[in-house]
This record gives sequence, structure tokens and C-alpha cells, in this order.
Amino acid sequence: MEYIREPDFQLENTAVALGKFEGLHRGHQLLFDKIKEQKKNGLKSVVFTFDMPPRSALAQDFSYQQIYTREERKVLLEKMGMDILIEHPFTKEFASLSPEEFVREILVKKAGARVVVVGRDFRFGKRRSGDVALLERMSAACGYRLIVVEKLQWEKKDVSSTKIRFCLERGEMEQAEKMLGRPYTILGKVVHGKALGRTIQIPTANQIADKKKLMPPNGVYVSRIYIEGEEHPFYGITNVGIKPTVEENGQKGVETNIFQFEGDIYGKEIEVELLHYRRPEMYFHGVEELRCQMEKDIRYAKEYTANLFL
Repeated sequence: MEYIREPDFQLENTAVALGKFEGLHRGHQLLFDKIKEQKKNGLKSVVFTFDMPPRSALAQDFSYQQIYTREERKVLLEKMGMDILIEHPFTKEFASLSPEEFVREILVKKAGARVVVVGRDFRFGKRRSGDVALLERMSAACGYRLIVVEKLQWEKKDVSSTKIRFCLERGEMEQAEKMLGRPYTILGKVVHGKALGRTIQIPTANQIADKKKLMPPNGVYVSRIYIEGEEHPFYGITNVGIKPTVEENGQKGVETNIFQFEGDIYGKEIEVELLHYRRPEMYFHGVEELRCQMEKDIRYAKEYTANLFL
């Protein structure tokens, strides 16, 4: 997949999906399906989004956390079969473009759009003054065909990143998965920890939590793990948090015990899918108490994942 992060680019004969695309949820995937369909007509599939949330750029507030980091979004879109991802810099100059300027100068002239796919409520341009009606009016003169996708409904409500964020913040992983179309995922390299897990015969793979990523509540989760270079996924338990029993003022991390795996994976990329919230992170009076609880968590996780195949 081609990855464009600079404002200067030139494409031709493309089908472009426009949006913020936080979460890449099932509603977004309907748009992606539409642009992939255009490959049979010789058009490249392009996802056009921004390098940061617009609210962060306009208010200079960088505390907003997203469901997926930019790197995670890139990896997931490549797996979905996209040809090109454009993360356009969201500068004040870009934000000041009128909707008409965006369509003519960016969407058509630079992105080479022959087909444009948006959601029914899509807004764009200065003060979000552009909408689907304007895109339709400009389509003939600008030489593109507009496809508008209706909002996806789940349990009689619109699927949205806001609803997914609400579920994640409450640890409702199964509910979030139904709207995401996949389990919530943490992607990153395995880093060296304190190797405490090995001393209690429960080794773990450690990842550092990205400060820009929305994380679910600190606690223990049943997880599925994809390891770089391995053909099949593994299951395990994952602790999200600061490990209060063994560290003071610890950095928030993601620590996973992978069942039936003993290889050296330091420096490798792993994807950890959080399937189910088991319990909150706890303080234990010593390592032995911690080990006993982890063994209970492991038994629970193995029973839970065994039931997935029934």
C-alpha cells in the first residue's frame, strides 16, 4: 500500500473514500468496500483522511486519544486491501479552504478522483460548510461520480466511533467488537521488561502503551495474539496498566502471557486483540499472591477461549 503524508502528491484515476475514519469500524468498511469495487474499472482505491484529529489541529489540544494510532490505522487498511492511504496534514491553511476549493484543488486535481465515496452525514471545508449536496452539485463539472453510503445501524442505533469509545472506556470489549467488525487491537513491538514473569514461570511479552491511543480500563483481559512470522494466532491473558505490585510510578504498558509459545519475540511486531475484560488491575501483597492470581486468570482465559470453538 502506498502511504502519502505530504501535501504535494499527484494521483490519477482513483476511487476516493473521504472521512476521519477513527476506528475503521463497520460503517467505514462499507465505504472501503465501495472503492475496492472500483478496481474492476481500473481505478485505484484511496482512503483520504488527516494526519491528526481536526479538533487537535484547530484548538492545539493534543490530549485527544484515538481508537487506533496512525501506525495501526496504516497496518489495518493495508490488510483491508487499500491501494493508497493519504494522511493529509491538517494545517490551519488546509482548514481554511472553502469546500469548493477542496473539491477542485485537492480531491480532483491532486487525488485524481473519478469516484468519490462518503457517508450521508459527511461535512468538509471551512467551518464544515460543505456537504453531500455540494459534492453532488459539483460532480458533473469536476468529472467524478458520487456514491453516498447510509449510516450503518446496529441494535437500532447508528454505528459510530463515539459509541465505540464509550464501550471501550467501560471495558465492554464484546460490544466494541461488534461495531468495529474486529476485536480492539494493540499493535506494537515487544520490548524488554523486568523479566519478573520468567521468575514466576509465567513469561510475558511487553509493549509500551502509546499515549495517543485510547486504552480500555486498566485490568486483565482474555486476548488473541498474532506474532510476526507465525502462521497461526495464539491466545493468552493481557494486563493493561502500571503493574502496581512490582513497580512504583510505572509507565502504562501492555503485558501479555502467550499460551503455548516459548520463542524469543523481542523486537518483533505483535497484534494483541482484547477479547474480554476479566478483572481490574489490583495490588497484591507480594509476588506469590500475584502468581496465584495470574494462574487463576490463565485458567479462566483457557476456558473462555475453549468456548469460542464450541
